[in-house]
Formats: sequence, structure tokens, C-alpha cells
Amino acid sequence: MKHPVENSLWKYTSMMIVGLIAAGTLIVAGAANLPAGSSMLATFFIVFMGAIIALQLVPGLMLFAAMIKGIYAALRKEKEE
Repeated sequence: MKHPVENSLWKYTSMMIVGLIAAGTLIVAGAANLPAGSSMLATFFIVFMGAIIALQLVPGLMLFAAMIKGIYAALRKEKEE
């Protein structure tokens, strides 16, 4: 059985990931600034590209956090010795 703190941390992390994806998609779609007469397909393409960029942001941030955690763990281990 998981510890309650781990379960709440997992829920918080999941909500943050969903929020980042939604925000990234909206930012890229808003930055495109399509003219009023553009087709629905053009709008879908821009939103789809925004979703791809936002989805790639999440694994990148996770790898960055793991790298920082590893660096600090190595420094802490070296300091203890």
C-alpha cells in the first residue's frame, strides 16, 4: 500500500502535467494569430503543433529534474565522505 503523501504527490504532479500541456497548447495557438477567414484545418494544425511542443516539454522537465537530483545526491554523498 502506498503512503498517503506519495499518492497526493502523484495527483499533484499529474495535475501539473495536464496544466502545462493545456497552457502550452493555448500559448502556441494564440501566438499563431490566424486571420479570421482561415480554415478550420489550419487552426487544427496549429493546435496540434502546440500540443506536440507541450508534450515534449514534460519529459524534458522530468529529465532535467532527475539530472539535478543526481547532481545533488552525488555532492551530498561526496560531502559525507
